[in-house]
Amino acid sequence: MTHTGFDVERVAAVVRRIAPAAAFVVLVLAVLFGDAAGARAVSRAAPDLHRTKATTVAGAPVRAPDENALVSQVPVQAVWLAPDGTGRRGPVTVAPGTPAGRTVPLWVDTAGRPVAPPATGTADAVVVGGLIVLLGGAAIAAAVWLTAAAAARQRSRRLAAEWAAAEPLWSGRRIRDGADAPGAERRRRGRRAP
Repeated sequence: MTHTGFDVERVAAVVRRIAPAAAFVVLVLAVLFGDAAGARAVSRAAPDLHRTKATTVAGAPVRAPDENALVSQVPVQAVWLAPDGTGRRGPVTVAPGTPAGRTVPLWVDTAGRPVAPPATGTADAVVVGGLIVLLGGAAIAAAVWLTAAAAARQRSRRLAAEWAAAEPLWSGRRIRDGADAPGAERRRRGRRAP
């Protein structure tokens, strides 16, 4: 039987093939938008703080003064640029054994003095990224499920139509609504002319 019209099965096959790529795109978007939301949260929380890079002038000692510290850091001399572009020099904390000339991240205030880093925007980043993953994943899953269901319905209708045409021939019965119906010849012969 020749099929004409829109083939949902092909659409479902295409959707199934591109779903993994779409999921990857959703994950990339979640990371990008989550990172942007986290950065925005940090800038809202600490508008007077600026992130810059400091270059160590001297090498840091190999051993930390406190071996039992949770995070081992040692002070070392470094240079950096203040937000107004002027050069600054002073102590910054780095990991033990950091060589001279290494670039390290540094948070400074508007005057260019080193300060503790602001609270991270991790919560905002996770919420935004998580929402994108959930909504994007739901959209992809819905597209796969809906096209698969539509393809199954189309296959079922096509199979029913083909079976309706083939079943009378296969089972030995004749189609009852036409001239081949049992008793059709008798009915024709038994009619009286008007």
